[in-house]
Amino acid sequence: MSYDLYLRDPVTRERLQVPGHLMHGGNIPCEPIGGRLVPTTTTEAYINITYNYSGYYHEAFPGVSDKPEEQAQYEKDCEAFGIHDKQGGIRSLNGLSGAQAVPLLQEMIRRIERKYQDIEGWIDTEREKVWYESRKDRRVTRDPTEMFIELLHLKRDGLSDEDAAKYLDKRWEKHEGRELVSEGDTRDYWMPTAANAIRPLHQLIALSRMRPDGVWSEES
Repeated sequence: MSYDLYLRDPVTRERLQVPGHLMHGGNIPCEPIGGRLVPTTTTEAYINITYNYSGYYHEAFPGVSDKPEEQAQYEKDCEAFGIHDKQGGIRSLNGLSGAQAVPLLQEMIRRIERKYQDIEGWIDTEREKVWYESRKDRRVTRDPTEMFIELLHLKRDGLSDEDAAKYLDKRWEKHEGRELVSEGDTRDYWMPTAANAIRPLHQLIALSRMRPDGVWSEES
């Protein structure tokens, strides 16, 4: 799952264009060059963000709460930043113009940094660790993509969901544990860390400043 955020014309609702840029998220515009797909510029005022970062955005702007103190703070946020969409998180941008979005995004960044940084920089947090080991050659991977692709191929060949899952279980062994992760780690786009979550917020600020007249729309 992911978020698709577009800047649209406030009257026609058409997607707005901006000068060509290389800002991208989970989806990357590419063109074939020499038999390879190479990232290329786009003029769309658009960013795709993986849902993996959603926890950080909801911590900053949690949306409607049944706790009186949290609800009171959220109502203040709605008034201060002009929030219309009460789902919280990145969807707080819905209906805001590019000009209105900038201060909200800046505050979201500030709140995330305040929680996950100390005087020495990014803190470490503990989280669940999942990895897979090949039962055949004991190869280890943390990326389940290979297994998902194999599952799709098995289903395409006619295996039921249950039989395909049993087959994969014979090929791969799942392990779980806990580990410390730096909230400043940006080596893997898909890893939920504070620094990864902040990067697309800066991109959204840049697009908002290019087209302050546009209106943000999250359309995942």
